[in-house]
Amino acid sequence: MSIEKTEAVVLRAINYRDTSKIVTLYTKRYGKMSAIAKGTRNPKSKFGSLFQPLNYLQIVFYRRENRDIQYVSSGEFLKYFKSLTTDVLRLSIAMSLVEIINRVMHDEEENEPVFNLLVGSLSALDEPGTSPKNVFTYFGLHLADELGFRPNFETCFVCKRQINLEKEKKVYYVVQKGGPICEACFDRIVPTGSDFYLSAPALLALRSFVSLSAGAAAKAEIAMPVQNELSNFVFVYLRRHSDTLQEIKSLAILRSP
Repeated sequence: MSIEKTEAVVLRAINYRDTSKIVTLYTKRYGKMSAIAKGTRNPKSKFGSLFQPLNYLQIVFYRRENRDIQYVSSGEFLKYFKSLTTDVLRLSIAMSLVEIINRVMHDEEENEPVFNLLVGSLSALDEPGTSPKNVFTYFGLHLADELGFRPNFETCFVCKRQINLEKEKKVYYVVQKGGPICEACFDRIVPTGSDFYLSAPALLALRSFVSLSAGAAAKAEIAMPVQNELSNFVFVYLRRHSDTLQEIKSLAILRSP
């Protein structure tokens, strides 16, 4: 057994016995893990408010190899995302981010880029003047990249030619293949129910989001209809490429106008 210290985001918390909680954490050093936070439901506990979903903490825990549940001994806030508790849309999208991480990431597999993506996205959601749907789009695109199914927005996946947005106002995007198809190659594919027609402004925005930071993407000035188009696209793309995301109820808000 060793005593370890790491940054963590609380993904989920359930009551355990009379005074404790079992929490699912996504940590910087150890990936996703479960832990018992003893006494946190005791009214006199100074840690009672710490272990709630979305909290970004520094924790100390007792780590035992090959054990499914660890024991947290202490923790402290690294950042409190105050805006997420007062805005329904921001809260819903923030909850969808932690639920996605809980579903797609495996236990105790360190992935610092994904951890930084989660923290950066939650921080961007918490900032005033940012677009919550832009944050979701950014998060989904970069998570797909980290998980190995990065979408392509530049070239036709059949002929590999650059998609010319000056000529094409809408581009057919084949979600299963992770790329658009040009008009010349369109008759070579069989459309499916999850494919998309993306407008030229939406495809341009998706191209830019690939290289932007979370903060810059969150503040990008994009018309609301295009924001809706982007978040709907990412919603479908993530679900198409990951079986574990089929039943995430918190994502439903992203299908609304």
